[in-house]
Amino acid sequence: MRRVDWKEVFVRKDMTVRKLMDIGFTEEQLFIIQPNKHEWISEKRLELIDITLVPSWKVHATRDMEADIVAIACCDLSAAFLQETGVSFEDLVQAGLTLNLMMIFKFDLTSWIHLGLYRGFIQELTDVQSLSLFSMPTSSVMLCVKEQAAMKEQKPMTMTCVKEQDFKR
Repeated sequence: MRRVDWKEVFVRKDMTVRKLMDIGFTEEQLFIIQPNKHEWISEKRLELIDITLVPSWKVHATRDMEADIVAIACCDLSAAFLQETGVSFEDLVQAGLTLNLMMIFKFDLTSWIHLGLYRGFIQELTDVQSLSLFSMPTSSVMLCVKEQAAMKEQKPMTMTCVKEQDFKR
């Protein structure tokens, strides 16, 4: 098999991460060709939709890819993937996340909390939004977020947060 280097990839605009993987290159081989993820990104060889192909590169959707919230939602990235790549709830807010836009993501309350959902953000959450997003009333959501924040501060507190399925009919 012939060896490919970054110079060859660089001169051929059609050589993207996706195309190279489609012809058999692995994530590790692509990393050997060019270990700097920013080079792949700046040369438009790695697109937001393809960052799941190279999970060990830890491509950050907002900082590295400069993606807005709609682009992130369109990629259908999981909350776990976002968290593993360092994306926080605050990063999503900076990218344009609003209460209404939370609905385009199919994350459960626990996933949002793990990303860093905070009470100030959901302060204006209505019961209609809360039921649509989390299948539970606003008061229960606020309690869960409050308790999670207390646990992060390592204050002793009994976890009384209800589960979402307790409210599903």
